[in-house]
Amino acid sequence: MTNIPQPIRPLGPIEVYSSSRHALGFYRCLANTCRYAVSWSVLQGKSVPDVLEAAVANLVLRLPRLSVAITGDEASGPYFASVSSLDLSHHLECVELPAELDSHARDSHLLHMLEAQHNQLWPDVGTRPPWRVLAVYDPRPSQLEDRLIIDIVLAIHHSLADGRSTAIFQASLLDELNKQPARPSCLEDHVLRMPSKPHGHILPPQEELVKFTTSWRFLAGTLLNQLASGWLGKPATDLPWTGAPIRPDPYQTRLRLVTIPAKAVSQLLANCRANGTTLTPLLHMLILTSLARRLPAETATSFQSCTPIDLRPFVQSGSLVTDRAESFGVLVTSASHSFDSSRVSGLREQASGEKIWSLAQTLRQELKDRVETIPQDDMVSMLRWVANWRGFWLNKVNKRREQTWEVSNIGSLQGSPEDTEPVSGSKWQILRSVMSQCAIVAGPALCASVSGVIGGPISIALSWQEGILESELVEGVAHDLQLWMDQGGPVHGQKLP
Repeated sequence: MTNIPQPIRPLGPIEVYSSSRHALGFYRCLANTCRYAVSWSVLQGKSVPDVLEAAVANLVLRLPRLSVAITGDEASGPYFASVSSLDLSHHLECVELPAELDSHARDSHLLHMLEAQHNQLWPDVGTRPPWRVLAVYDPRPSQLEDRLIIDIVLAIHHSLADGRSTAIFQASLLDELNKQPARPSCLEDHVLRMPSKPHGHILPPQEELVKFTTSWRFLAGTLLNQLASGWLGKPATDLPWTGAPIRPDPYQTRLRLVTIPAKAVSQLLANCRANGTTLTPLLHMLILTSLARRLPAETATSFQSCTPIDLRPFVQSGSLVTDRAESFGVLVTSASHSFDSSRVSGLREQASGEKIWSLAQTLRQELKDRVETIPQDDMVSMLRWVANWRGFWLNKVNKRREQTWEVSNIGSLQGSPEDTEPVSGSKWQILRSVMSQCAIVAGPALCASVSGVIGGPISIALSWQEGILESELVEGVAHDLQLWMDQGGPVHGQKLP
């Protein structure tokens, strides 16, 4: 049986945005790593690889986007094409951990594996759907832990999925595992034959789902900014500090993980509510404070950051997007935030609890104001005007990047079935979620990817490109975030330590 991909539709502008980056090696993949737990008895004597293969196979049948390749090139126009079969040995790998690793060693081992995955380009994207599931576990039941603890990584091409979709995948996988899935009849020798009539449809381009409108004033302003080459004409003192200039090599993703334990999460979120803000604006302000205190005032006078915004709430009524599986795809825009020299110098002089919370509250209002403008005059609606994506990206090499950092928050997963206690082992549960991104060559110098589990911890994965930021600087930011988050955020009446 031949496996010649059958065309479905052209990639939309935001999807071409990511496919063109991958073609140049500028962006490789995003990932969501969930730590699952289940009693060994639930496996009923089946091996972990067999259980996972059945669950993943059933999930591919539920999420049609997992069975599409990306064919064509940026010049002729790439398009999604469905494959008639998937060899799951190319998409699912189970890795056994060394015996009896403690929690810290296990996380270090996992981060090294994630860095390696984030550095890889997807092979044969024209014939093989670009995603992979990596399961990492200790196959030996411990006397101290009568449960299987397994980290399951979804790594995926950004043209197939955004951050929210990685959470959809993990939530759907949890559902499949708790059904104790039988192997589908169309799975044989690791090869999954796809039905001639797919069980669903892939998400249309966001431009068809969200009714973007563009005013002539916005269009003219955008073109003027492009002609002015971004920062042209601004005094050097007003340029935001954004790390080293854009360069593709060496391409090496670095990762650090900050984990906020469940007890601190409840206090942190309560403090956010009490101070009229949310976690995302607070995290922006804490990163700003850390960078301002750790970088010299004479060179880092101002900063710029951004926040990805989920567009699912703006999908037009009457569309085919009616449930979780059908929103698996790419639906995202972003908001930019400028922190001028006066704000930065004020933080250097006095980073008090009151100041941090006040700035976070202001940023929260700015984000709300930005969301209220969607879908009018949104920058993603301008992507369709880019005629030469390869030239677009290569023209950025050796130039300044626009943002210092990004905070991408996909929210928290429901880790336990509603009828299951969190401490029970009778069903599969998710204990932790970690979203991470590869190094972004022509994007923010630092990415803070945030995800959590309801009632559990929140994880912040910091990622950056080797050589663009000093490792000591990011280690310092990670240290500051851990310290400040563990205490529930800034304390009123006190300077940040």
